[in-house]
Amino acid sequence: MIEASAAVRIDASPGTVWSYLEEFETLWEESNPDHDGTWVVMDPKKPLRDGLRFYQREFVGPVKGLIKADLRDVVTEERFSWIGTCTYTLPPIPFAFTVEEGGTMKLEGTDEQTRLSHRVWARIPPTVLGAVAETGLALFGDIEQEAYEHTLVELEYFKEVIEKDSE
Repeated sequence: MIEASAAVRIDASPGTVWSYLEEFETLWEESNPDHDGTWVVMDPKKPLRDGLRFYQREFVGPVKGLIKADLRDVVTEERFSWIGTCTYTLPPIPFAFTVEEGGTMKLEGTDEQTRLSHRVWARIPPTVLGAVAETGLALFGDIEQEAYEHTLVELEYFKEVIEKDSE
């Protein structure tokens, strides 16, 4: 299992932070230069709610993936989780592998700030192809560190945008 968690403190209320998190196709897409397309495939696209489906193409370290995921456990202004599958390719190796992955975004109000955290995880299947994928990932670096850095970039983007808009 691959796991990573990151957090930031934002000078804004949970309600304000939540309103920015609802912008999947714009702010989420812009939150990381490794994103290459983010789509909510349901109408209406907001508010965040259980069952809301999205797709996202992105790079995490050396691998490129297409995530197909649904939101779960949505509690407005407090948390939401997402779970789905991601099909990754690991250039230059000519094969793809699919993993189950997900994350939990939490907002915790503290004084005049919000602690925004995101815990992400991926489960590589215990198959021959999964073992090949794990070996390939290990050759290219520390995938948990890559996942942490990817997640932190997103959170820092939200912090910057929200605090700039609040000035």
